[in-house]
Amino acid sequence: MEGSDAALDGSAGRLAEAHRRLLEDDSIQFALPPYQQPKPPEWLVPLTDALQWLAPYAIYIFWTAVIAGAVFILVLVILELKGVAWRFPWQGKAEETAPEEVWRPDAVVARTLLTEADTLAARGDYDEAVHLLLRRSVEDISQRMPHFLRPSLTARDIAGATLLPALARGAFAQIAQIVEAALFAKKPVGVDGWREARDAYERFAFRDAWA
Repeated sequence: MEGSDAALDGSAGRLAEAHRRLLEDDSIQFALPPYQQPKPPEWLVPLTDALQWLAPYAIYIFWTAVIAGAVFILVLVILELKGVAWRFPWQGKAEETAPEEVWRPDAVVARTLLTEADTLAARGDYDEAVHLLLRRSVEDISQRMPHFLRPSLTARDIAGATLLPALARGAFAQIAQIVEAALFAKKPVGVDGWREARDAYERFAFRDAWA
């Protein structure tokens, strides 16, 4: 036991001597100066002050931004589903604006179409004759306003689009209503419906509906 105690005493002495030499070594720095927070430049002081003032409200600001972003995305989705073209202010005005000059569907094509539709009606196929007028009306709108029509738009969406001139929109809406009644309400077009749709297309194609 005495030998063990002597060994421990010797080890403790050597450790103390090594510690003393370490402290006396000037090449090693033990006393480090306290950390000094760097001073921000003068132009940054207002920003740091504002951030410190806003810090207690950061969580509220964060969730407000998240909710606002979600609402904004939802509005964009709804507008897209409705076929409404939306642009950022810096993207300029949409090209699908109301016509600036008098335009109407090609008269020769329109007369040819009416001849084909008359042939169908003469055979009693009034539903297909009216469908033909509706399809041609959509093609006419597409030629005049190619950036307006989208695959998601229905005939009812087109009929309610304020980008179309009022007279053209009204004539198109009349044709679309007759077609919708035949498709969804199973209401036969008949002679009266055919004449009404034909007259509406004549207003749409040959008169000043696009003025």
